[in-house]
Amino acid sequence: MNILLAVLLSYAYSPGDSSWNLVTLGNIPERAILFAELAAKEGGRSTIDFAVMLEMTGRFAEAERCYNLALNSATDSLLSQWLENRISGTRTLDTLVILSTVISNMSDTDAMDISVEIPLPESHAPYQRIELLAGAFVAEGNLMKQHIDLLPSRTTVVLPLILHITQQPYIFRPLPSHYPGISGSVSLEDISSLIRTIPIPETETGQGPCLEIAYLLRDRAADAGLELHVTGGLLRTCTDSLLFHAWNQIPETGMPIDAVLFFTDSLRGIGHCSSDFIPLWNFEYTDGHEVSVFYPQQNINLDISMQASFADPDFVAGLLKLFPIRLITGI
Repeated sequence: MNILLAVLLSYAYSPGDSSWNLVTLGNIPERAILFAELAAKEGGRSTIDFAVMLEMTGRFAEAERCYNLALNSATDSLLSQWLENRISGTRTLDTLVILSTVISNMSDTDAMDISVEIPLPESHAPYQRIELLAGAFVAEGNLMKQHIDLLPSRTTVVLPLILHITQQPYIFRPLPSHYPGISGSVSLEDISSLIRTIPIPETETGQGPCLEIAYLLRDRAADAGLELHVTGGLLRTCTDSLLFHAWNQIPETGMPIDAVLFFTDSLRGIGHCSSDFIPLWNFEYTDGHEVSVFYPQQNINLDISMQASFADPDFVAGLLKLFPIRLITGI
C-alpha cells in the first residue's frame, strides 16, 4: 500500500487544477471532458489527465487506451508503475485468490483449544461477485470460523480460503447531492468537508494508517449523522502483489469513500471502484481485524498473520487433490 500511495502522491490531481476547474465531486461536465481531450493532443501529461477524466466518467475502455499511450512514452519508473496500475484498474478482473491465515506457536508449550475467526467475504454488487470455492473455514453468520484442537510447540498451521473474484470497474458518478442520514440528509459537500478534517500523516510507517483513518472517519461521520461502515480489502499492484487496505462505505448505497486516497486523488477518493481495489468484507463484525484468535492458555505466544496471493487454477486444482480441504456449504 505504501508504494501505491506514494506514487499517487507524486501524480495527484484535483478538481481545482487548471483544466479541472469545471469538475465537481458530484459530476464531470461534458465540456470538461472535451477540454481535456483537446489538451491531450499535445501529449505528455495531458494524455494522462484525459485518461483520468475518461476513467472518472466510466469510459473505462477508452481510458485504458489512453493510459497505454502514456505508458509507451513514459520514461520515469514510478510513473510507469502508476500507469500500469491504472490500466489494470480499468480492466475486468476474473481471478482466483488464496487468503492464507498463518498461525505459529512460538512457545515451548503445546497450544490447545484455539478458535480462529475471519470476516465472511461478501460480494459487492453491482460490480463485484465473490464465490467461496473451498477452504479450511466454515461460514457462521457474518464470520468464518475454524477450531484447532492442538497446535504443537514451535509449529505452524496454514488455513487457506480460496476465492473466485470477478469484478468490473465501476463509477457511482454523477454522485447524488444528498445522502440519507440518521436524522435527515447529509450533503455531498458536508461529506467532503468531513473527510478534510481527518489528519493524514505525511510520512507513513508500518502498514500505514488506512484502518485507523477509516475508523476515525466512521466515528466523525456518526457524530454528523451519517452512517459509514469500514470495509477491508486488497490493493492489486502492477507486480501482481496483493496488499491489504481499508476504507469506508455508505451501507445504503455501497458507495466507497477512501479518506487516504481522497487527499491525493479526490475524484477517485469518493464513489469510484476501479478493479485494482478489491473489497472483501465488512470490518464491523471483527473490530477491524482480518484474523481473530481466541485461546484459554495465558502462557502461549502465537504469531498470527494473513497473506493474500493470486492463484493459478492448475495450482488450486492440485492443492485440492493433495489436501482434504472441505467444501464450504451454507453460503
